[in-house]
Amino acid sequence: MSVHNILLGAFIIAAAITIALPKQSQALLTNFDKVQRKYGVNLFAVLFTILTVVCVLDFASSPADAQFFNNAQTWMNNAFGNAAGNGQTTAVITLFFNVLRGLFLLYIGISLVQIVQSARNDEDWQTLARTPLIIVLSVFVGDLVTGLIIGGGGAA
Repeated sequence: MSVHNILLGAFIIAAAITIALPKQSQALLTNFDKVQRKYGVNLFAVLFTILTVVCVLDFASSPADAQFFNNAQTWMNNAFGNAAGNGQTTAVITLFFNVLRGLFLLYIGISLVQIVQSARNDEDWQTLARTPLIIVLSVFVGDLVTGLIIGGGGAA
């Protein structure tokens, strides 16, 4: 169980207690407000910052599963790589998808450099940003549709 799931569960329990005991929660929040005014610190901002850092570190430490077309690659390896009985087919499928990912990342990187340079030169950077955003969105939708077509589990 990860930290963000624990925090979400604690938030749900705290919300349920707040709803069940409104008078006691109001008294607690009033005391909380007095402490904020006494020390001149916004405790809600401090609490929000701590929770944000914990959640970001928790998400960053979990394994990455963000490769696009990962399910399609797994399906093709299972359907064609193992069916042929040789390792070359699997290697070619892996190479194809890695080249596709590399070209996508190269295009996005070049586009980001162009967008930043346009913004620095006080040019219209929004029109330059529109095309890469459309491509990222179309790749995302294509990955979702691919998951729907092949079943999303990667099994043949």
